[in-house]
Amino acid sequence: MSKILIIDDDFEIVSLLLEVLRHDGHDADSAPEPVEGMQKARALKPDLIILDYHMPGSTGAHLFESLRRNQASREIPILFMSGEASPEDILSEISDSGGARFLAKPVHLEDFRKAVKEMLAGTA
Repeated sequence: MSKILIIDDDFEIVSLLLEVLRHDGHDADSAPEPVEGMQKARALKPDLIILDYHMPGSTGAHLFESLRRNQASREIPILFMSGEASPEDILSEISDSGGARFLAKPVHLEDFRKAVKEMLAGTA
């Protein structure tokens, strides 16, 4: 069973994604804002982080950089999701996109499941 952390402030999206991930057999948790997300990433050591781009007080790009600077979270694959920013916008703000992928919101559940499966298998 894979551990997956969702860092997103949209309660409805998080609820849906948690339900999908748990239905698919994953151990899924969430954090509604960057500081708690960073704390949970360190404590849980997830196999995958799903990261919203726009959040209160920060961007997903800033949190991505913090996660990459931290030894405990440096290698965790990250799936960015955003309804406002494009992959190009996000990639222009991060220093190294290795281990990162992007899905647009609203997310299509089959695309989401496929991305999660590929990232956990290391084929993304």
